[in-house]
Amino acid sequence: MTSIFDTLAPVLAMILAGYAIRRSDFLPQSFWPSAEKLTYFLLMPATLIHNLAGKRIGDLPWLKILVTVEGAVAASALLVTLWWLVSRRMGGRAFTSLFQGGVRFNTFVALALAENMFGREGLMLAALGAGFMIVLVNVLCVSAFSVAVRQGAGIDPVRLGGDLLRNPLILGCLIGVGVNALGVPLPKAVDGALALAGKAAFPVGLMAVGAACRAGSLLRHWQPLMVSSTVQFLFKPVIAWWLATGQGLSPVGVGVAVLLFSVPTAPSAYILSRQMGGDHESMSAIITAQTCLSFFTLPLTIWLLRPPG
Repeated sequence: MTSIFDTLAPVLAMILAGYAIRRSDFLPQSFWPSAEKLTYFLLMPATLIHNLAGKRIGDLPWLKILVTVEGAVAASALLVTLWWLVSRRMGGRAFTSLFQGGVRFNTFVALALAENMFGREGLMLAALGAGFMIVLVNVLCVSAFSVAVRQGAGIDPVRLGGDLLRNPLILGCLIGVGVNALGVPLPKAVDGALALAGKAAFPVGLMAVGAACRAGSLLRHWQPLMVSSTVQFLFKPVIAWWLATGQGLSPVGVGVAVLLFSVPTAPSAYILSRQMGGDHESMSAIITAQTCLSFFTLPLTIWLLRPPG
């Protein structure tokens, strides 16, 4: 347990630093939207390209990882949707917050922890798994908005395709995998620049997570918060562990799979909620609560579901 806390400490320190800086006068409030934009559109795609383009993905258990992560994402989406259909206690806009809170994952935290806990092998596996997940997660979330917010008006395939193709994380994964598939190594200067940008992604991204935390509106939105957090921190890690062990992944692979599905939802969910007409107040409450809860749930989950060896 001590080693888990030692591994989490640098990540949590960056999140708390962002929280403290946001609430001080050290930096202007306008800094954080720019930092989020820089991380989301440049730094994170750079680290995804760097970690996927130059690695021999064919030597990785990519099919087992694909089945594990896509299966766990689909199961979480099914769980929150079934709860909404059965209970019918919230409107479509609130459901989109519930959906994102139970399906999305915080890429920054997941990749940072994977590197801290499992080294470069863990980061490669996590980047590959995240690449598979990002595409499906965004398809599901954008589709949920199209159906729930627009009251069954249907999904516009052209608009949905455009939203997905403009997603910088999806583009980063596609570029990295595409370069890898071509078998042409990146020039050293380009790869070095991507690696350097990637090193900045984690501290900047994690501080932005802390800066995004908001203490208000937690009680008012307790229902989507409770349901999404139960799916996020209980069902998803167990499903991921079951699928990973069933696929016969290595101990590191199992650990990475559990880790990917133990982190809180992504702060970018708030941006999507604002842009697509969701309930951004409940989304903010879910992001804040899950980020704070993860300080306690992450060490416990990793310890309980840790792979043998």
